[in-house]
Amino acid sequence: MEFFHRLLDKLDWLFAGLVGTIVASWWHKDDLTSWRAWAIFLITGVACALYLTGMVSTYLGVTEPNNVAGVGFLLGTFGGSLMAAINRAIKTADLWAFIRQRFGGGNPP
Repeated sequence: MEFFHRLLDKLDWLFAGLVGTIVASWWHKDDLTSWRAWAIFLITGVACALYLTGMVSTYLGVTEPNNVAGVGFLLGTFGGSLMAAINRAIKTADLWAFIRQRFGGGNPP
């Protein structure tokens, strides 16, 4: 029950992040080819806005409630984009080569 009370306190952050993520999805049409990809983009953007807005607002010294919602909007906008970029980087990276190079198992001298 406490979770829902905390969620209601952050409803404006959640809504601002949702709108920010929807706006950002316009520029990611090529990446969001399926409903699943779009839903994951939406969830990650809203989650970034919901859980990072308080921390980022405190760090930046933003205290006005309307401005804090603006920070939530920006985090929603960039959160989905950031997660999409991280996902692309992981897909294109050769992680096994990095692990072998870093922890041994590479070519013997």
